Amino acid sequence: MTYAGLIYYQEKGVEDLVVFAAARDLNALIEFIKSDFPGAERGQYVYFRFEDNDGCIELKFDTPQEKDITGWTIDPHMKPCRLHRCDVNGFGEANYPLPPSCLISVFASPDAVPTLHYSIPLEGVADPVSLYIHRSLQRNPPPPSIDPTTFSSNTITEATASSTGGASAPDTVDVERVKKIINDVLVSHFAVLNDLKTSLSDLGNQLFATELISDEVRETRSMEKFIGEFKASFNFLDEMSEIQDHCTKFLNSFIAVRGGYANAAKFLRKKWIGAIKTKLGTDFILDI
Repeated sequence: MTYAGLIYYQEKGVEDLVVFAAARDLNALIEFIKSDFPGAERGQYVYFRFEDNDGCIELKFDTPQEKDITGWTIDPHMKPCRLHRCDVNGFGEANYPLPPSCLISVFASPDAVPTLHYSIPLEGVADPVSLYIHRSLQRNPPPPSIDPTTFSSNTITEATASSTGGASAPDTVDVERVKKIINDVLVSHFAVLNDLKTSLSDLGNQLFATELISDEVRETRSMEKFIGEFKASFNFLDEMSEIQDHCTKFLNSFIAVRGGYANAAKFLRKKWIGAIKTKLGTDFILDI
């Protein structure tokens, strides 16, 4: 059977998050990316066959490079970076809502060569094939200042109190970008969250008690389903305060289970606050 693999880029800025995902059907993979990551930049796609019926493919990051990569850092989020055939076959079924993927962070120092052309051979395929990550030092310019009289429906204005008790000039917050950053952090750290295999029933009960998931999702005892339901609710939130409250309930549910879940909550809180502050210059308040 022939399979399809696709590279796409989720974030732009100081760090580029590169994702390689695989599926039996390239169209299904593209539709998934369009639906869940509408702002993603699609890159190279390849067709391949597994060398073994019950095998896996592995992205090899220790291969000598033909092009100069001075100043660039390529950092996979899991090692070894493997996709198993059974997981690729499962995408689209009830227990596999996400295509199996490998996440890679790409950083450039100020003195890096202008363009990165990085080769990643695939091991475990019937015929040799390599992926290529293409990045450039040039980044999209920051968005222009938004005139409060002309901001779009996706941008809200929140007045902040000044030190003297009066109202200061309003700060504009792009709610849709906040949602995307929250989602991207969850996606980039899904593998470590999914390692929390025990006490999923307890976590489900906590999330259900705070009305973040339905009873049907609670019964699945699936981290993927829990996170999926949490993200789906964002479609109905259009104020910053609602998003902060939603995320706080989510993290407090983890803390209530204790152990590794409490550590995961603190980790996500730090990542969300840091990413939103860095990318948007906005304070994200999570009271946990």
